[in-house]
Amino acid sequence: MQKYRKTMLALLLCAGCGNALASAVLPTTSVLIIEENDREGTIGIKNTNKEPVLLYSKIQRLDDEDLDAALIPSPQAVVVQPGETQTVRLLYRSNKKLDKEHLARILFMGIPPEKKQQGAHVGFMVGQDLPVVIRPAGYVPVENKWAFLKWRITGNQLCVNNDTKYAIRFVNNVVLAPGKTPVTMPKAYALPGSKNCGELPAGTQVAAGSKVSFSAVTDYGYILDNRQSVIAQDVKPHS
Repeated sequence: MQKYRKTMLALLLCAGCGNALASAVLPTTSVLIIEENDREGTIGIKNTNKEPVLLYSKIQRLDDEDLDAALIPSPQAVVVQPGETQTVRLLYRSNKKLDKEHLARILFMGIPPEKKQQGAHVGFMVGQDLPVVIRPAGYVPVENKWAFLKWRITGNQLCVNNDTKYAIRFVNNVVLAPGKTPVTMPKAYALPGSKNCGELPAGTQVAAGSKVSFSAVTDYGYILDNRQSVIAQDVKPHS
């Protein structure tokens, strides 16, 4: 794998190089789900290139997650031949029982081999950054769990509370109605027991009975547009 390591170093030193050849890897699904009792989840990653790539997998923890467990990709690094699909297992190891859903992310990178020919193009990595959902034992799927989110105006902020045991994902660009006022929430998810707030545009007035319109994301990564929830109000925003 030495030729792949050299390529990775070259890529890091060559950010913004012009003549480049993408190295793309394609997952078979848009989310990786782990059931606590199964202790692992699996996903297929296809090499769409005409040359072998080193498939490298890396776990990314969320800053606001309290998951006390090990998440181990297996294999973490493996050469995948052109057109082939590699199964990657994500092992879950913990001595504690889960009482709620958790989120993480996993990054898959396809690293092209070193080019030895004179004048060869420099390759670059095209990664796939996917969510990982860890479900507790006895989890019962809920089709519309985003309906349990509680949206509220507090001061000059739009806040969303998640009082459930579910990890709920949504597109973080939302719209207040009526008025079509756009608001960007700081995160595209709401962990169990969490509260996240986004700043309202200056001068925004939110009338009683207003709603927030947003796009919800299902457990399997499908986006459902035009979900709406009524907004509660604590304090009117300043003008």
